[in-house]
Amino acid sequence: MDAVFKLKDLEDATQQRLMNTLNKLCDDHPLSTHCYAIYYLTCEPRRTELLLMTSGSDIRSYALVWYGGKFTIQDIYEVHIWNPISDLVSRINIPPRKRVDIQLYNSTPNDIEMVKKHFKALGFRRFSIEEFHDMICDRESFNPSPLEKLAIKLGEEHALLYRDLELERGIEISVDEAREILEEYTHYGIIIDNVLASIAAKYVTLPRIHVIGGVFTRKRYRGRGYAKAVTSALTRDAITSGAIAGLHVEVSNKAAIKVYRSLGYKVIRTRTWIFAHP
Repeated sequence: MDAVFKLKDLEDATQQRLMNTLNKLCDDHPLSTHCYAIYYLTCEPRRTELLLMTSGSDIRSYALVWYGGKFTIQDIYEVHIWNPISDLVSRINIPPRKRVDIQLYNSTPNDIEMVKKHFKALGFRRFSIEEFHDMICDRESFNPSPLEKLAIKLGEEHALLYRDLELERGIEISVDEAREILEEYTHYGIIIDNVLASIAAKYVTLPRIHVIGGVFTRKRYRGRGYAKAVTSALTRDAITSGAIAGLHVEVSNKAAIKVYRSLGYKVIRTRTWIFAHP
């Protein structure tokens, strides 16, 4: 019989068994909801909840809920739903205080409407739907950027430059917060005339997969190959460690997809994301 549980409410032995199952799923499908489940439950358990629908010893469906991080740039909810099932989705309970990014895996159009209906009932009022590619790059396919040597690993001494770049992206943070972010997450950047022109970050680090995101180039520096260079540096880090590199990109962002393909990334799936706003 199917049953829905919160992972934290289960006995330790059952929790460990289910975590072992998630690790196996992650090994089989590194760039997936499973890598986020392992990462958040391991690194940020206080901000993370996992709802599971099980059938016997098998996981039929689950919803990973991350309640946002400690930084301004993380002031959102994330929900990752694997194999959406109404009985499980109905157990998600999030207050409509800020945006929620809902990533769906193995979903149908009916699932999308079901999820939207539930979040509307929770009090979210405005929704947008986007299609994203999941892309990966491994040692065999990696084709590094010839400008990769321009990319440097950023440290706390670059906090002011990073703060200024985020302002152009529309995110206001303090220099102290910028320093903390650079200490917590690996960033590569290209600095031109004491201006941080381009940046990319690694937000998930697991033995099998590094997830890259936050790629951004200031408007006046675009078209010079800088985004490709910083992404190349992070991709090299992943491959050197024995992992693969992964990222997500909107299907409509043709320019970015072209850059990632030129580095050796390939599309492994296309999924629906729902952005729900209070």
